[in-house]
Amino acid sequence: MVGGLIVASERWHGAYTGDYDLNKPQATHKRSTPRIGGLAVFAGTLAGLLVLGRPDNTTLNWLWPALFVASMPVFVAGILEDITKDIGSGKRLLAAFASAAIAWWFFGGVSRVGFSFIDLILSFWPISLLFTMIAVGGCTHALNIVDGMNGLAGMVAMLMASSIALVAYQVNDLAIFAIALAMASSIVGFFVWNFPFGRVFLGDGGAYFIGFMLAELAVLLVIRNPSVSPFYALAVLFYPVFETLFSIWRRRFKRGVPVDQPDALHLHQLIFRRLVRVTFSRTGRDAVPALCNALTSPYLWVLTLIGLVPATIFWDNAILLCISMLVFSSVYIWLYSRLVAWRCPRWLLLPSVSRKR
Repeated sequence: MVGGLIVASERWHGAYTGDYDLNKPQATHKRSTPRIGGLAVFAGTLAGLLVLGRPDNTTLNWLWPALFVASMPVFVAGILEDITKDIGSGKRLLAAFASAAIAWWFFGGVSRVGFSFIDLILSFWPISLLFTMIAVGGCTHALNIVDGMNGLAGMVAMLMASSIALVAYQVNDLAIFAIALAMASSIVGFFVWNFPFGRVFLGDGGAYFIGFMLAELAVLLVIRNPSVSPFYALAVLFYPVFETLFSIWRRRFKRGVPVDQPDALHLHQLIFRRLVRVTFSRTGRDAVPALCNALTSPYLWVLTLIGLVPATIFWDNAILLCISMLVFSSVYIWLYSRLVAWRCPRWLLLPSVSRKR
């Protein structure tokens, strides 16, 4: 409902909330679009938890308000960026670290990673705090990296939240299950307005709020349930994490530019230009740019599932979780190397292109 209100009232707030810089490297849209869809996800998650909460579930009734309080620094920083366009990535990352530190204060932090020596080091609270801030803050920032096409970050986040909900249900952690389910449902509500024609964007507020909640839910699931492998927390968020690390390596060591300098060389942008947009250019169909944008996202949905499905099934098996991340990394690097060299696999091209070639 909130997403619909944002779209319907665009004439009044669009001058402030619109993503009107159409010339930035990562832009693929053709008109100014409200980028405050995060308000819809925030409100939808809150409404869902008010409905799912029960008077007798004391754990849920204190857990989710504390999570929302912890999310405030990064959510507010993201919304301010969406409106003012003046909150740099460094400030937003610091806000993510602040949210992670507040969550550590409320719930505790990462205390085990599956290696006894490292677990011993993490038993010292300053180390645990620092590690949690970097891990949760980094994952929070990472989801914003993949928010570049209609339906991409929304569907990826919905799949991740669903995975966390399924694992939480299997270990009978109903509080985490309810929060993850409420978040997945709210993202579906936003998705209706974002895909395929991009009537509203998730924005930094939405991407950072969802990224923080997913990262913290994954950490809490491991903290509260010893049967869940610590590697699951990484595996469930692996696509945005790997995208971020790969982008840092690509910019710093391959191109020699600052790691925070925006570019148009993310995998979803290469898929957009070299697998999808070519369909319209070679058939003379220059119209429907929003649909062209949206056709990119399903490629990345499938790629996400390559790692996410085994992670959801083998949540208690560290070896299989590591294998699933290795398979995802291999597929990602293979596809990226093919696309960047203009050697596009024919079977990935859309049908109309394949027939013309």
